[in-house]
Amino acid sequence: MSVVRPEFGPTLPELLGPRLGALGRRGRLALAAAAALLVLAIVVLLLQRDGDGRVTVVVREPIAFNVLAPASLQRVAPQGDEALRLQSPPGTEAPQRMTATPLRLAPYRGDAGATLAVLTVRLVDEMRAELPGFVHRGDGRARVNQAPGYQIAYQARIGGRTTYGRRILVLPDSEDGPAPREGLDLDLRAARSLAVPSVDAVGRNGALKLPLASFRFGTERP
Repeated sequence: MSVVRPEFGPTLPELLGPRLGALGRRGRLALAAAAALLVLAIVVLLLQRDGDGRVTVVVREPIAFNVLAPASLQRVAPQGDEALRLQSPPGTEAPQRMTATPLRLAPYRGDAGATLAVLTVRLVDEMRAELPGFVHRGDGRARVNQAPGYQIAYQARIGGRTTYGRRILVLPDSEDGPAPREGLDLDLRAARSLAVPSVDAVGRNGALKLPLASFRFGTERP
């Protein structure tokens, strides 16, 4: 006996029952498999997102790392040698962008920070030639969580507006192991806005704060 009142019509099982019976055993198994795949996809999506829309982004090659991306940044196709590109959606009033490009150092001795500092001299010259209105605002040692690095602070005129940037060369923490030679070149850019009024605010305020603060080498979140 149906628990649905007659005036409300047949129930969903009553509607689907004859159709499912007509599929045959093989058809019902295929339908069940498709439903299971749909449920699995939903579960994976829910596991990747938390309550405020953050997404765990994992890159496995050519060097493994992961970040958390806020809902305000989209993962788009990398350009050139990039391994990852996160950026604001088209039409965003004050766009922000983060790219991660594999970095490989020649053999060196001693402190990695000194080696990276020498490399930044060439990078500053390259950016000055490539970016309109480029201004070198400073450089120095940096740490991204436990990963040592060296950063360049700069500004430029991109898309017709003042944009602030931080370019951070970062290496895995080697502790007592051999000097690391493979790392990442992180380039963070943010158009000037109330949230990012100066170069010092890049990666500390706005959409880029979360991916920079959550950056980790490897595929596992802490």
